[in-house]
Amino acid sequence: MKTKETTKPALLLSPHRLLETSILLQTLRIIKNNTSLNYEVGDMNTGELKNLFPEWPKEVLVSFREFGREAIDETRKAIRQKHTKQKAGMPFETYSRQALLRHYHQLFEKVKPFAPLAKWYHTKQLNGNKHYSTAPCSFSTFRPRLQFSVEKNGAALELRTLLELNCQLYPIETFFRQFYFLESNNEYFLLSFRDYQTLEWLQDQKPQQYSTNPAALAENILSHLEKDYPVNRNNLFDLQEIESLPVNRVLLSELSNTFLMLTPQWLYEGFVVDGPYQESLEILQNGEAYKIKRNKEQEQQFLQLLESLHPNFPKQANGYYYLSFADAQKKQWFLKTYHQLLTSDIELIGMDMLKHFRFSTHQAETSVKVLREEESKVVLGVSVTFGKEEVVLTELQKILWSGQRAVLLKDGSLGILGDPWLNQYGAIIKHGKVNKKEVTIARWMAITEQNGPGEEQVLGSSFKKEWWQRWQTWQSGGEQLFKVPAMINANLRPYQQKGYEWMRLLSEAGAGGCLADDMGLGKTLQAICFLVSEVEKEPTAKHIIICPSSLIYNWQQELEKFAPSVKTTVYHGGQRKTEQLQDGSVQVVITSYGTFRADAGNLLAIEYGAAIIDESHNIKNPSAQITKTVSTLQANNVFALSGTPVVNNTFDLYSQLNVVLPGMFGSREFFKREYADAIDKFGDEYKIQALQKLTAPFILRRTKEQVAVDLPEKTESILWCHMPAGQRELYEHIKSQVRSSLFLDISKQGFAKSKLAVIQGILKLRQICNSPLLLPEEERQPVESVKTKLLMDELSNILPAHKALVFSQFSSMLDILAEECDKAGIKYYHFDGQTPPLKRAEMVNAFQEEGNDVCLFLISLKAGNAGLTLTAADYVFLFDPWWNTAVQQQAIDRTHRIGQTKSVFAYKMICKDTIEEKIIRLQEKKKQLAEDLVSADEGFVKALNEEDIAYLFA
Repeated sequence: MKTKETTKPALLLSPHRLLETSILLQTLRIIKNNTSLNYEVGDMNTGELKNLFPEWPKEVLVSFREFGREAIDETRKAIRQKHTKQKAGMPFETYSRQALLRHYHQLFEKVKPFAPLAKWYHTKQLNGNKHYSTAPCSFSTFRPRLQFSVEKNGAALELRTLLELNCQLYPIETFFRQFYFLESNNEYFLLSFRDYQTLEWLQDQKPQQYSTNPAALAENILSHLEKDYPVNRNNLFDLQEIESLPVNRVLLSELSNTFLMLTPQWLYEGFVVDGPYQESLEILQNGEAYKIKRNKEQEQQFLQLLESLHPNFPKQANGYYYLSFADAQKKQWFLKTYHQLLTSDIELIGMDMLKHFRFSTHQAETSVKVLREEESKVVLGVSVTFGKEEVVLTELQKILWSGQRAVLLKDGSLGILGDPWLNQYGAIIKHGKVNKKEVTIARWMAITEQNGPGEEQVLGSSFKKEWWQRWQTWQSGGEQLFKVPAMINANLRPYQQKGYEWMRLLSEAGAGGCLADDMGLGKTLQAICFLVSEVEKEPTAKHIIICPSSLIYNWQQELEKFAPSVKTTVYHGGQRKTEQLQDGSVQVVITSYGTFRADAGNLLAIEYGAAIIDESHNIKNPSAQITKTVSTLQANNVFALSGTPVVNNTFDLYSQLNVVLPGMFGSREFFKREYADAIDKFGDEYKIQALQKLTAPFILRRTKEQVAVDLPEKTESILWCHMPAGQRELYEHIKSQVRSSLFLDISKQGFAKSKLAVIQGILKLRQICNSPLLLPEEERQPVESVKTKLLMDELSNILPAHKALVFSQFSSMLDILAEECDKAGIKYYHFDGQTPPLKRAEMVNAFQEEGNDVCLFLISLKAGNAGLTLTAADYVFLFDPWWNTAVQQQAIDRTHRIGQTKSVFAYKMICKDTIEEKIIRLQEKKKQLAEDLVSADEGFVKALNEEDIAYLFA
């Protein structure tokens, strides 16, 4: 019988060879007879392709021959030449790999439409081994698109990658991926190159590492994906709700190069909302999810206003309003509308993007004259003109507030405010109070001016020439400007001298400031030097220090130590008398925040020379009563002291700076919108630089690393505590009870309403870690506390050769430790929140005295984490972890500060495999938690989510 043989042409795809040999596509002859099936592979050259596919058009042949050996050699040669020519910073192998991947992707994009003209085969790996088989396949012209979904897998979060194909979603695991080729059931799909790069990036980032840390997953992974892809968060992340009155805004643009388009928009705390009304809207920003509750009434009122501007507008229901350019210019409609909108406090944006409008040939000419000075204010006469036309200042201010730089002039042209103009005059107009042709501005704005060569200093005349010379000398680090007052018994370090001079200079300018040096660098001494210089100038004047109650006697003692001739009085507590304030010989009044608020009537009746606001982050909330009360203080100069002026966000600066520089930063609403929202929510670099320029002269911050290079070494480590069997058994038993009860509460009431139960559950487990004796009496068991035993062992080794501080958040734990010390015959001092300030001061002084044989101090973390100097100690034990690493650091820095001569050793006592260890891990993962100063347990829990809770109680 004669053998019958047939030959069929096809294309052979081998994705695995893409980087091995670059032979990605070959011709294939399928030779079939009665007894066998054979394949002959050929090169993708012009002759071979013409023989196999004679019906192909020329353009198809040209495209496919790019996969041939000759073309491959040319491509490799071109890549090497380009690498050499560019002197590329990456190795040739890496460069070549990327270039080849992109080149072949472009080729496949080119030939994909022609895929149906041929039969396709592919080389497919057999069961994961090194052998490949040849089998039929097809090449789809459908484009797959990436989507992502976050799903819950037990207590963890899982990021799933999905592919949308022909309106259907498939998990990416359905496909076998080689580079940008996806294969399923012998059908191939080509990813876009961007999608391929995204999958490679995702593989490198390992999103599974954030499975128990939603905040990090959102920040490091989702925020990047959401820029380009749909990501379904499935309501697994906390939403920050925004409910406020919107700011009305109109976006001006051009439609079809024929119409002027007005799009109504609303700003909700910096977020732009437009389009048809819906009750709420979810927005993602930098990985954070926000839920904006829209205000229907306010939005409707705004739309009604816009529709009243032209008879055509009520008929238009497209979410925007439009007019032909001819209609917009008829009877100067646009010019009148422009002014009407600005007068109605409606923002206008997009002016400088309008191509149909010509730009004015004139540049902004600006004249500024100081008309008069009113205490801390300067009234300026300001004129801004383009050619012969003077711009209305109130309108100019509103344009600048909305971030625009184009002004509509009467001739229909746009006057542009360039960068030099904005740098020189922008802040003055924005921050000033405008009345017709006058701008009233805080005179201290003059100090922020940093003009280039040849630029006029607008506010420079507000201060005398001699002051400017001293200010420049201080900035350049020149000679000493002021001697330390003769009444001061101290030698200042160079940086302390600079801090004292900075306060003197600002005081001469009538300004205040915030001294924000690191803890332990001597802010108190610098402030005392300044106060004493004020006393020397005016011995009969009264000055005031406002501080936390725990620091009252510390201030009194420091004044007695460094300036014994200054007459001070402590106005605090039930023993205070109004006669103290009326005593003419008293030069410095020391009081607490609580007393100042309670006795504001008496304290605010006095005009003070200088005021010192210590630990000024206590007035960071502008709505708090204490902030409002301190803001009405009558003083020539006010200085704030704080190692942490920014606690949670940029807005924390506002109240503190508004007290020391009243009026300079405008209203709280202005500051929030102009700076805080733009910086904290959107990371606006321009606003960051603008605020830094404004605040730089008035905030002086030096770190220990910068100035206290002579401080001895500080060693921080964890003292791991392994629970004995009895304590471990009790811990696991209570944890099981707490967990089941807690998650039952969460399932019934929701997470938000279960915060108190979370706090109580965490508290109970932490108490067992410290000592089972802290539990309620009915739950106590006679089991040993590993921490107590370990601490007593450590103390027996270091005392009395060294002195030690022991901090705990639980005053009852300090009582237990005191009992243990009594049994062991160890002398100690002990104070907590109930200890009167005077008694605390006595103990601190005694502990610091040389030769004092009391070598141990038991201190409540909350009561003793600020303002105390305990440099006699060189060992610190943090008996239990605080939520906030900054607060822990403050406790350690009670001893690691100026005056310390010995190396300091600090130990965190942590029970292994317990909630304490997990808190430490959360602090490491949740950087924001570790950096923010959270004032209470509720604050910590507020920052947690349900996954964190599951992790803590796992």
